[in-house]
Amino acid sequence: MVPLVLWPGNQDMGRVGSIFWSIFWGKQTPPDDGIYWQVNLERFHQHFRDQALVSAVASRMDQTSSEVVRTMLRMSEVTTASGASHTQPLSSNEIFRSLPAGYNIGKQVLDQYLALLADDPLEFVAKSGDSGGGTYSVSILCKELFVPRPESFPSSGIVLYLSPYRPAQGPGVPGHSHAGVHCGGEVTFGSRCARIFRLLLRKKHLEQKQVEDFAMIPAKEAKDMLYRMLSENLVSLQEIPKTPDHAPSRTFYLYTVNVMAATRMLLHRCYKSVANLIERRQHEMRENKRLLEKSQRVEAILASMQATGAEVAQLHEVEEMITGPERQQLENLKRNVNKIDASENQVDETIFVLESFIESTMRRP
Repeated sequence: MVPLVLWPGNQDMGRVGSIFWSIFWGKQTPPDDGIYWQVNLERFHQHFRDQALVSAVASRMDQTSSEVVRTMLRMSEVTTASGASHTQPLSSNEIFRSLPAGYNIGKQVLDQYLALLADDPLEFVAKSGDSGGGTYSVSILCKELFVPRPESFPSSGIVLYLSPYRPAQGPGVPGHSHAGVHCGGEVTFGSRCARIFRLLLRKKHLEQKQVEDFAMIPAKEAKDMLYRMLSENLVSLQEIPKTPDHAPSRTFYLYTVNVMAATRMLLHRCYKSVANLIERRQHEMRENKRLLEKSQRVEAILASMQATGAEVAQLHEVEEMITGPERQQLENLKRNVNKIDASENQVDETIFVLESFIESTMRRP
């Protein structure tokens, strides 16, 4: 029988017992009554977002640049609000003093890295002043975010990236970031579709003939690729009639990208992918339920025998209760479940990036 309370000693038994029974019968409230704990999801999201930014810098430039950005994010993680578009400005001297000891780079080299980051078209880092050797901040919203491992959802073959859009200057023109959904899957769409997609993102609106000329793709292939992406809702077709009768011969047909619609479509596909992965994992467990139960019983017997000091021959005899083919089947099951778990985690990363982009876009004025 396991005791409910472990008494500290005979001298304190009466005092501890009275407190226990007072709380048990409701005569006295516990010291932490009314105090509840929960996970700080906002801080978790902030760490995931920072990790994505660091990975994007490493993919775009190099490991040292990503470590500089990581240091800046770590220094400002407490002082920067969750919905801010930039981190708090940090001087070059402060960043240099906060770099990890393993990165033996001089102050001049650090300034060069900061200048490269600030001058990059994607604007990972923005320069906000010249005091203290120059003050810099990390751009959180106007950023390219590469979602790693597109094979995590091969049915769509899409990689999301967010690239900066330099807003026009002037009153009443809100600054915002431009989002692009880059066709990165070679299996479903191919690199030529990716070229057309990037072209539409840059040019905004193009006719089919213009797409053929700019992308340098034959007319038949360009038409087929555009229709395929149109059927998948990755691009949209806008009609601009020259006359009120909307005659096809006197109408411009312009292809364009509705970024928000494409992002929501990808998010929907990711949710379906996660549901399929969960269902597949449950199917694998159901198909091998008896074998798993047998394996668990054998492991429990082995654990109890080892605790009682059983001989090696006895342990080996118990292990042989699972035959060779059954062990191979268990190994295959473990490998398949691990692949499903890894794929689910990868799709979750993609969902986080997509939802973060949608949330940040909806939040902007």
